[in-house]
Amino acid sequence: MREWRLKNGDSSSEPKQEQQQQQQQQPTSKKSKKKQKRTKQRGQLLTVQEVERKANPNPDGNTTLMVSGLNFKAEEGDLREFFGQDLQTSIRNISIPLYKDGVRNRGVAFVEFDSIETMNEAIAEKNKKVLLGRYLDLKVSTAKKTTQDDSYFSKPLSEKPPQCRTVGVFNLAWKTTEKELADHFSQCGEVFSARIVRRNERPAGYGYVEFVGMKSADAAVELTGSSINGRPVRVDFAENFGE
Repeated sequence: MREWRLKNGDSSSEPKQEQQQQQQQQPTSKKSKKKQKRTKQRGQLLTVQEVERKANPNPDGNTTLMVSGLNFKAEEGDLREFFGQDLQTSIRNISIPLYKDGVRNRGVAFVEFDSIETMNEAIAEKNKKVLLGRYLDLKVSTAKKTTQDDSYFSKPLSEKPPQCRTVGVFNLAWKTTEKELADHFSQCGEVFSARIVRRNERPAGYGYVEFVGMKSADAAVELTGSSINGRPVRVDFAENFGE
């Protein structure tokens, strides 16, 4: 972190006819019955709904995918890095449900993309790939949002650390610089420093802003939903640098 894949039979037809007659006269074995039963099951007709589901697995035009098998320690930045720079620019929101202890995630995450095409591309490229030692299963999410309270930008704030002067800023555009980050939050008070988190020299999509005064952090978290370089950001309390 910086200050970031027929054998041809005999020509004679009479032996064939005799053989066929003998086979027809022989009683059907249990194995043959099971085989016939399996064949019949496979050949059963599908309902209209099943046919439609096979033809279009995403009838609602959902652009959110569900990530299963997530490492319990995985964070938003890990997922952004997992999808890579090309796909990350198309990510709108990332939601990682936590257990009541607020520390461990539930092993799943929901990633919203800006289009169905990009989401399908993500599934094609990243399904069954490894993140933090775990193989991930990616598929179109069937979860339905009932209210906006479940949205990415309506997450409850983390518990404010003592003497907190620092906030974490998430969902940053790749091109965002430390100066742009500092300028955006200067409206909340004097900025002491700003950092963009990078991994392998690439931005991870989030950063931190440290203020001179503690009241500035309270004002900064109110900027959740504001835009930097055309992307809405989420702001949350964070530990002070070096503590």
